Amino acid sequence: MNRKQYLITLIAFAVASLALIVTNFFFAYLDWIWMILIISAGYFYIRYKITGPLQMFARRFNMMVDYDLDVEGALKMAKENYDNAPTKSVKSLFAIYLGMAYYYNSRYKESVSTFNLIDLNQVNHLYHVLIFAFSAYAAYEDGDQETFNISLDRMEQVKNRINKRYLSFASNYLDILTAMKNLEFDPENYRQTIENNFSREDGYVSTRLVYNYRMALYYKTVGNIEEMDKCLAKVIANGQNHHTAVQAKLLFQNTCKIEDFIFTEPSTAPNTDPVDIVEEPKQIEQLEEVEIVEEQVEKVEEVNPEDKE
Repeated sequence: MNRKQYLITLIAFAVASLALIVTNFFFAYLDWIWMILIISAGYFYIRYKITGPLQMFARRFNMMVDYDLDVEGALKMAKENYDNAPTKSVKSLFAIYLGMAYYYNSRYKESVSTFNLIDLNQVNHLYHVLIFAFSAYAAYEDGDQETFNISLDRMEQVKNRINKRYLSFASNYLDILTAMKNLEFDPENYRQTIENNFSREDGYVSTRLVYNYRMALYYKTVGNIEEMDKCLAKVIANGQNHHTAVQAKLLFQNTCKIEDFIFTEPSTAPNTDPVDIVEEPKQIEQLEEVEIVEEQVEKVEEVNPEDKE
């Protein structure tokens, strides 16, 4: 349902509800309780027509980005849905996905710009964590230390405002980003953090790409170029146009053959029930009490896109 269809439906619903109320006032052909139930059913139907497609979009987006690695297709889909969003709050949610899509396509400045334009009042605080986390990720890859630090600080501030149920979600993002920030000073803590969050086999190709790309940065820092290139070769050989593969090509030193590192073992099928929005380390897996939510975090929990704090 695009904005035009939404407005037409909303106006028609309002007119029909008003007509029902007025005529019932004069003719009393319905018990008022039944009338309220009918109007409520119409309202929830309209709400479903908005949130239902949003849930399906989130599932498809995550699979395209994290399993199929179709980052270009995900960006196109996000743009189309953003441009045709029926309400401001839904448009803000699609803007989050659009910002992530730019990030996955290595368009880091556009990613940060998109996140900066989001009206934070339109989305749940949990999504603020996601917005600031992806802004920090994009700024880090773009070498924008100032934006990275600001995003990290804002994550720290919003952490205390979210439901305790999702506290570990925010903490994981903060742990990863803080480790990235301190890579030069404490590479071993960085290595441990990356292994804890990305060395798992969850069925997503993107998780393996992120793990190897982040570990390549560790080996680069400690001066082990051969191990760095092995990690980069895995990313380049299997990453298509995913942003990690684009970055890996810039760092690769040609000390090994890329074709030797194609993933041959089958991945376990990812659990797509309910959703994820992933990269590092667990995006939001479900759109349930929140509204919808890369890198861990780059997967979320299920959230209801209409709920707000």
